[in-house]
Amino acid sequence: MSSASLIKKEIILGGLNCAHCAEVINEKVSKLEDIESANLNFINKKLTLNIIDSSDEELVMKKVIDIINSTEPGLDIEVLENAAMIKRDIILNGLNCAHCAEVISEKVSKLDGIQLSNLNFINKKLSIQIKKSENEKEIIEKVIGIINDTEPGLDIQINNENTKINKDIKKEAKSDIDKKDLAKLIIGSIVYIFGIYQTATGFENQFSDLLFIVAYIIVGGEVLLKAIKNIIKGRMFDENFLMSVATVGALAIGEFPEAVGVMLFYQIGEFLQGMAVGKSRKSISALMEIRPDYANLKVGSQIKVISPEEVSVGDVIVVKPGEKVPLDGVVLDGMSMVDTSALTGESVLREVSKGDAILSGVINKNALLTIKVSKEFSESTVAKILDLVENASSKKSKTENFITKFSKYYTPIVVISALLIAVIPPIIIPDALFSDWLYRGLIFLVVSCPCALVLSIPLSFFSGIGFASKNGILIKGSNYLEALRSVDTVVFDKTGTLTKGVFKVTKVNPVGISEDKLLEYAAFAEANSNHPIAKSILSYYDEKIDLDKIASYEEIAAYGIKISYNNEHILAGNEKLMKKENIFYSQAKEVGTVVYIAVNQVYRGYIVISDEIKDDSIEAIKQLKSIGIKEIVMLTGDNDKVASSIAKELGVDKVYSNLLPGDKVEKLEEIYKGKSEKEKVIFVGDGINDAPVLARADVGIAMGALGSDAAIEAADVVLMTDEPIKIAKAIQIASKTNKIVWQNIVFALGVKIIVLILGAGGIATMWEAIFADVGVALIAVLNAMRAMKE
Repeated sequence: MSSASLIKKEIILGGLNCAHCAEVINEKVSKLEDIESANLNFINKKLTLNIIDSSDEELVMKKVIDIINSTEPGLDIEVLENAAMIKRDIILNGLNCAHCAEVISEKVSKLDGIQLSNLNFINKKLSIQIKKSENEKEIIEKVIGIINDTEPGLDIQINNENTKINKDIKKEAKSDIDKKDLAKLIIGSIVYIFGIYQTATGFENQFSDLLFIVAYIIVGGEVLLKAIKNIIKGRMFDENFLMSVATVGALAIGEFPEAVGVMLFYQIGEFLQGMAVGKSRKSISALMEIRPDYANLKVGSQIKVISPEEVSVGDVIVVKPGEKVPLDGVVLDGMSMVDTSALTGESVLREVSKGDAILSGVINKNALLTIKVSKEFSESTVAKILDLVENASSKKSKTENFITKFSKYYTPIVVISALLIAVIPPIIIPDALFSDWLYRGLIFLVVSCPCALVLSIPLSFFSGIGFASKNGILIKGSNYLEALRSVDTVVFDKTGTLTKGVFKVTKVNPVGISEDKLLEYAAFAEANSNHPIAKSILSYYDEKIDLDKIASYEEIAAYGIKISYNNEHILAGNEKLMKKENIFYSQAKEVGTVVYIAVNQVYRGYIVISDEIKDDSIEAIKQLKSIGIKEIVMLTGDNDKVASSIAKELGVDKVYSNLLPGDKVEKLEEIYKGKSEKEKVIFVGDGINDAPVLARADVGIAMGALGSDAAIEAADVVLMTDEPIKIAKAIQIASKTNKIVWQNIVFALGVKIIVLILGAGGIATMWEAIFADVGVALIAVLNAMRAMKE
């Protein structure tokens, strides 16, 4: 059925926390007569429906909602109109104020008509989703109004084409050093030094005061203008206002050298801080330098260079040696080595040839490749990875949320304290000089800006996420990065996670017949089954099977298969089948899945099928234990004997066997019993059949299979290489990042509190205060950048 004959609807099920209920809802809705297909994504609580066009849409939606309410009453059901949003990205070139970014983000998110918004300060990108029913032009005008009102003078560029945005970010990254600002600082410093020289040599007069005022205007004029504009708009307590009041106050009480010095070193600190942030931006951009700039589209015998967004599914593209593969596809012609390090963090080259799948973002090394495109750019691996990393800042950690709230109260409290210190002591303390206490109050104003925290904390988390992505670990938000540091228990699915998930025949044991004959019986018995075990037997048999020779076929659930073949009755299954049919058999001693074969009620032997343990699974378990993980658990549908054998070989602490997919959530609930809020649990699965368990765990980690759509959709963390050993690496990155975050919090608050106390006591001067502001911020930013290194 073509998509033109379907009506797509999306329903958000707010409050849906029961994975089993989600499965029931999905199953019931799928069976409705007028529903062509339905998919309930438990992770984002969204039910997507494809309704047959000829149906009564209103009646179908009523039936769907009735099913939801009867299965899980009390949910907040929202039907998305037209199931579509308008996405726009706005680049804010010149945005260097972290506090202003927070203000813009908060105001934009509260606008009517905005479904979602996220301002990534690192990339200077504001991403918004506008409800399709709204006037797009009007909404964007309101957003631009907020930006200009909050931080005037930014170079605002609106675009929904990732190519242009990517180039704009690179262009901006190269121009972080403003030559005009640098010139002002140099000239202002020279005038200030000359004024200091005049004072030091005993020429303290009106001329030296004039020099200080000239230096102040050169260095701080822009700060004063911004402060005045913000006061007119009713915006108080920002950095410009606080610095202006503090330094003008110092000038008013005759502290000319100190006032100018504080403004000068504030501006130098801001300049150096901007350079440090610019460097971190470039470093993060370098970590994610995987986006292709163009594609070589093959049109007949001609090659046309176009944007990857313009290529359609089914088009043929050519990738030359040294070029990035721009879109996901299948190799039609050529054989070459490709570098997957940008996606996986692994430097080992991989060979691709005709018929192999190839992913966007990898680099073709040594030969021409012709590729048939299998996904449009927006759905390609590289686009999804970039989207995940760039939007990771929308899922904030508890620490980030705390700092955001803290900064809202911290500045007003310190400003009010400054006012009280300046006014009250001169009134109640005999002989107290107002100028002395005003000076102490001005110190409070300089220290009252929370920029060191507002800037360095998100930067630390974003750097950690960027570094993890460089190592083939995609972390979807700083909340998950924060949770990883507190992991107490790691729960593994077995097949495809700790093992390769590729079943192979490892033993053929005939009784009274040849190996070939036993394999023939087994292959014909399994010929109509799609089970992985059946496929492994058929692959091992490797001969053509004439299905017409199978007279009857019966699959006995939980036992095996019964067929008639060449006038012989064949049984193939487990021990329970042999017992059920009263067949005398010899029990296999080998570890693995055993298929017993009987012909005409006579036992004829068995075949052992085993799944191989991944090369790095044993080392992964060892590393997890070495970094302090208390308990490692394995869940599997295998029988006790196989499960225990693999668990012993791997060194896991506990194993649960004979589990059905639905049982895994129950076992995870058992594991949670008795654990505190701080003891986090990771579940690691293949991301396809384990969505409910991945969602229930504190952190769900999926084996990404180099871009598995299901894995990327389901999990909080995706391992792009399918290597369990990367889990320990992810936890180590999380631990280091969180240490850096708390180092910055303790350092910034500690220095500020000390300076506030010393300032109130008349010991600290404005020099210490300026260090507690811009000096601390600069050190915190430089420390945050360590999250990008080993």
